[in-house]
Amino acid sequence: MATTIPMPGRGDRSAPRFDPKQPRELRRYFADLDFAFDHASVTDDADKKQHACRYVNVDTSELWETLAEFSDVLKSYKDFTKAVYALYPGSDEERKWSVADMDKLVGERSRIGIISLGDLGEYYRQFLAITTFLRSKNRLSEAEQSRAFVQGIPADLWRIISQRLQLKLPDHFPDDPYPLESVHEAA
Repeated sequence: MATTIPMPGRGDRSAPRFDPKQPRELRRYFADLDFAFDHASVTDDADKKQHACRYVNVDTSELWETLAEFSDVLKSYKDFTKAVYALYPGSDEERKWSVADMDKLVGERSRIGIISLGDLGEYYRQFLAITTFLRSKNRLSEAEQSRAFVQGIPADLWRIISQRLQLKLPDHFPDDPYPLESVHEAA
């Protein structure tokens, strides 16, 4: 027989968390809630709605409780979560990242520079997360991805990387961007 674990208390370190200033975290918040519901055997939609509002800050809780989907007993927990997602542009999985996010990252990195391997690694990881998503949604081509990555590299460092790439890939056509992986490896 499976044992049920009670739902964690508000503020408990195992309680699900959501920061309204980070709308991309909303999916994870609801996934964590679903995990807790399964372990605590919470199946009633009204209870799920109450718990969803219980773990967020007071302002967020009050906002969510004003939704018709919260108070209407005919509305399911799924209806409630859809209404909550609608409150947070950017929480939608289909629009998780935009080309503007990529441009912002490239601009910031170009401005602050790359001083260490740690800086390069951080830039590459963030860039890869954003652009892999954009490529999967056909909002960015492989060539655009490579060109954008290079734009975030300071000019003096790019000259050194470019020289290395010319030695490593002597048959590369100059008008074509180097593949992202080759640029990262050379850097």
